[in-house]
Amino acid sequence: MVSAMLFVACQKAQTSQLNSALPATATVSQAVAVKNAANSSSRTSTNFTKQTTSPNSAKAETIGHAIDCDNDGRDNDYRIDRDADGIPDDCLISDDDTSMTAIDTTNPQNLFDIRMKLLNELTAGCTENSKVEGDITYSICFADGQPVKAAEFLTEFGDGLNIWFERGKVKAILRTHSGEMFFFKNGDLELKFEDYGTQVVARFSPEERNEYEEIAKTAHHRIFRIFNIE
Repeated sequence: MVSAMLFVACQKAQTSQLNSALPATATVSQAVAVKNAANSSSRTSTNFTKQTTSPNSAKAETIGHAIDCDNDGRDNDYRIDRDADGIPDDCLISDDDTSMTAIDTTNPQNLFDIRMKLLNELTAGCTENSKVEGDITYSICFADGQPVKAAEFLTEFGDGLNIWFERGKVKAILRTHSGEMFFFKNGDLELKFEDYGTQVVARFSPEERNEYEEIAKTAHHRIFRIFNIE
């Protein structure tokens, strides 16, 4: 579970109940007060406040699978039942911004070079295979029996994709024709570099996040099929 979570308090019956659940003296995590109309599943507004109670300290159980409570485009939040009546009372929100606080983006090119060095370490000594089908070249590189890099590009022009893997998950994707490079952490978009590191982007709209994370999920499938990798 993510160490820092935003605690979303959803109004279950009356506004007074919502206000009592969010003490004014709270100082640790943020609570998003989601006002719901009675017997309605739609969320109408959100407010941020402070909450002293840690989500882990409350006697509550998660209900169902991960969902998108905060409309950030990712199913990484969980509904909480606090009174064992089987009805969701709150929603535990993944605080994705905490992963960004440790990343210094003031020098994009330096950050890009550091990230590229890490990718080079991932692929050091890997065994590469390549195939040409039509005007497209495919390649894949293995280390310790696992793919660490895959690529597909136009043989004549070199335009295409380079994809790096870490422990079986997509770590980075480079669009060679545009110089755009995306870094991922456990499937979530982390950073986007433009023009081979001259600029860095660390905040994304839900639409952008969905687009790039979908690329991370599917871009390597065709390459894997070429090499009969499941």
